[in-house]
Amino acid sequence: MKFQSQFSNGPEMADFSQAEVKNEPMLFNCDARAAAELGGPITREFLRLLTPEFRERGVFDTRTHMLMPGWYPCIPGWHHDDVPRTTRTGQPNYTNPDYFSKHCMALVNGDICPTEFLIGEVEVPEPDVESTIYKDWDEYLNGCGKEQGKRLQAPNRQLIYFDAHTFHRGTSAVANGWRWFGRVSIDTGRKPTNEVRRQVQVYMGVVNAGW
Repeated sequence: MKFQSQFSNGPEMADFSQAEVKNEPMLFNCDARAAAELGGPITREFLRLLTPEFRERGVFDTRTHMLMPGWYPCIPGWHHDDVPRTTRTGQPNYTNPDYFSKHCMALVNGDICPTEFLIGEVEVPEPDVESTIYKDWDEYLNGCGKEQGKRLQAPNRQLIYFDAHTFHRGTSAVANGWRWFGRVSIDTGRKPTNEVRRQVQVYMGVVNAGW
């Protein structure tokens, strides 16, 4: 199965201090009005720089992580965002998806833990809905013996536009610090519920790494 995995750069956000990142409210499934009201200065800067289509039609999610070296802000591994999970087993549906989502993301203090993208034509085995598709594809892309695409890290404070066929993955933090992640999605099956996110988790490669 072949994908054209790609992104395009948008404008650059203003810089923010560690204290501002630490204190930025986190949001889940918000429309632009709710995001502006419930979010802080980082969220409003992100909103300001979006294209009108994404600002007016988008559903917003944000997260703020306190990270230490080796910690991941998300489940690691190559994957796509928001492919409908309408298969019998709940795995992503690549055969007859109900929609094709598009996204824009940005990171503040992203240098400590940048999102990595795989850019170009990427070929993977046909998805097996009886298995865990992204686990299978991650293992294949990391061990298939040939380099596919070009690996690029998301620049700090840069808006990145991509779609449901763009392979990307979280990386482990390389330094201590607070990191803000924002994403807005359009052409998705989601309906805004305008929630404040009350908690966020990290993932560790080594379970007992101390504290």
